Amino acid sequence: MPERIEPAFIEDEMEQSYIDYAVSVIRARAVPDVRDGLKPVQRRILYGFRELGLLPGKPPRKAARIVGEVMGKFHPHGDMAVYEAMVGLAQDFSTRYPLVDGQGNFGSVDGDEPAAMRYTEARLAPIAREFLDELDEETVDFLPNFDGSLEEPEVLPARFPHLLANGAWGISVGMTTQIPPHNLGELIAATLYVLDHPDATVDELLPLIPGPDFPTGGIIVGRDGIRAAYETGEGRLTLRARAFVEDERIVITEIPYQVRKSAIIENIAAKVKDGSLEGIADLRDESDREGLRVVIELKRGVDGHRILPRLLKLTPLERTFACHFLVIQDGGPRTLSLPEILKAFLSFRRTTVRRRTEHRLRVAQERAHLLTGFKLALENLDQVIEIIRSASEPAEAEALLAAEIGLSPKQADAVLKMRLSQLTKLERRKVEEELTELATKIGEYEAVLGDPGRLDALIRDELQEIARQYGDGRRTTIVESSEEVELAALDAPRLDVILCVTGKGYVNTTGCEAYRAQGRGGKGVIGIRPKEGDYLRTMVTAHTHQDLLVFTDRGRVFKLPLARLEPGDRDSVGKNLRQFLEMGLDEEIRAVLPVDGYDGGYALLATREGIVNRNALSDYANAHTKGILAHSIPDEDRLVDVAITHGGGQMVLATAGGHVIRFPEEQVRVTRRPSKGVIGIRLAAGDRVVGMVWLPPAETEKRLLFVTEMGQGKRVELSDLPLQGRGGRGVIGIKLDGHGGPLVTAILVAEDDEVALSTAGGKVIRFPAAQVSTFSRYARGVRLIQVEPEDRVVSAVVV
Repeated sequence: MPERIEPAFIEDEMEQSYIDYAVSVIRARAVPDVRDGLKPVQRRILYGFRELGLLPGKPPRKAARIVGEVMGKFHPHGDMAVYEAMVGLAQDFSTRYPLVDGQGNFGSVDGDEPAAMRYTEARLAPIAREFLDELDEETVDFLPNFDGSLEEPEVLPARFPHLLANGAWGISVGMTTQIPPHNLGELIAATLYVLDHPDATVDELLPLIPGPDFPTGGIIVGRDGIRAAYETGEGRLTLRARAFVEDERIVITEIPYQVRKSAIIENIAAKVKDGSLEGIADLRDESDREGLRVVIELKRGVDGHRILPRLLKLTPLERTFACHFLVIQDGGPRTLSLPEILKAFLSFRRTTVRRRTEHRLRVAQERAHLLTGFKLALENLDQVIEIIRSASEPAEAEALLAAEIGLSPKQADAVLKMRLSQLTKLERRKVEEELTELATKIGEYEAVLGDPGRLDALIRDELQEIARQYGDGRRTTIVESSEEVELAALDAPRLDVILCVTGKGYVNTTGCEAYRAQGRGGKGVIGIRPKEGDYLRTMVTAHTHQDLLVFTDRGRVFKLPLARLEPGDRDSVGKNLRQFLEMGLDEEIRAVLPVDGYDGGYALLATREGIVNRNALSDYANAHTKGILAHSIPDEDRLVDVAITHGGGQMVLATAGGHVIRFPEEQVRVTRRPSKGVIGIRLAAGDRVVGMVWLPPAETEKRLLFVTEMGQGKRVELSDLPLQGRGGRGVIGIKLDGHGGPLVTAILVAEDDEVALSTAGGKVIRFPAAQVSTFSRYARGVRLIQVEPEDRVVSAVVV
């Protein structure tokens, strides 16, 4: 045969070959599919686990056996490539929701390498079932493997948007994909919103899915990068470690995603050695099974708040995460926005559920067809037996059953294969019952296939069940860049201040030394100069390195770094909090609470109608200047008071009519924000709750100070207030008459505390709590402040 030679330019040949190679790498190696969110090697690993029967609850097998299965049958690209991909799916610090349950050394956040595959074992994690359970129901297409000897799924029938849940990372030829992980509960909430609103915008989705949620926690500074990534598929996020100053040390408890802890420690040590970081005496890693903890000991007299900003600036404690939402869609690479990714998943899920339903319908119809034949044969049992006995061969019997009984070839074949035990009355009843069940299922399947709304409802129910089963709390805190305490502010010394907040939202920040103590019964001094028609709502003491949680009567909460409020004169008008917070004009501030951090503790909330609620303080870590809902409050009710607690204490609710109730805090179960709460006190007609006090565990020395609208008050021993069950009517706490007016509030005071009373006119009087006499619950009390006829007391705080 003559040789066939075709001339070609080497430039053209190299160009085409490179393009073919690039397309192969993009599609078959590095970029995830938008439908199941998996790269080919990850998909083949999960399928390999299934083929080996390594399902959740089954005994694990050696990783080397799994790698051999995957490499030999589906992915011939080297054992280490397969093993590294499997390790990534098992690491809880790399994957937000691990798909592989690994046993043995699978590496660490320090950057330690995993043990060799001959030493480790693995099986599928429970959530991996959501990729594999529907494979046998013709939900996806199968393709030949690399040598044509087997088949593998083109894509797995994922039941949730895994692409965004666990994110993805990969480098291909000329392209990079880097998709951050997200919180599953938030992600499914956004997916359900897109299910109902196909034209949903990023602005509509952001309240539901505020941003990525990394497995290592940490902080995302600024929302502009999140918005850009969600709108265009490209964006840059600033990730920051979670660190705080504790006495004369700085403690790091969470680090940025994809940063090795050892790299952070080595970098800090190097900066100390070359003189870039001063004031650090020691550095040690105290991490254990309970969590990550790196302690930086400071030299004596060094202010940690001055060192922390430089640590963030000079070390990997702060890094940039570049988002590239590059995926494979319709066979090619595409950069998609958040709504486009969710719509692509829903389109795939609709197709998957439709194919699954068609398969189930076909199976049910085939089974019903056979059972109908059984039923017909049982109804003509004598004739069937005679036909079978007289037939010379099975084919003749089959033909006679079809001709004389009316059975189809499939029914006749099934009847011929029936066991004698199936001729009993019990078996006949079972056939009829199964036919009835199948008729119901067939009707349901046909309804789903005939009604897109029914199909979407089925998808909704399944997504909600996945969120309930696998959802967890957010780990990463997101703060507005404008909210974040600027480095210059952090570098400034800590200042103790008093915050005066008016009913209309004006806040005045003043150094504590600006207030002078006065005796009980005096005229008081002006603490803020309210505008006409305004009055002082609350006073709190704080320091400039804290956050403020601002709660309104509508049940919303806002977060504001106190460093953004510049100290001013004691009697100035101050600035309106609406300059910093997106509060409604009809919202009134009910509580302003300074917090140092959000790890541990609870928020106790009480409403005017006696409803109480308890949330983990961590639920408020993602509060921001736009506000989040703290409590689901009916239109006729209003939030009255909020307290930060540490658990194990007691609650005291006080009403305008002078009644109080005291009960254990634990009687209010912890719920996720927002929730409706439970009854704390049952009110008499016309009464309302005016205040709430939290009593720490074993609190016996302090007393309750009651203050009325016209300035009367008294102290009461805690032992005089009986411990009751939540939801009762309480007892008398102070006897009221026409001169003192209704009760304004009740606060907890120690013998050496000072109290500041505030009036609607903006006057403040400060006096030792010990000057107020202690009376029984039934006494009226004494005058605490001289109130002008047109004025009234509105608040009392411990200074």
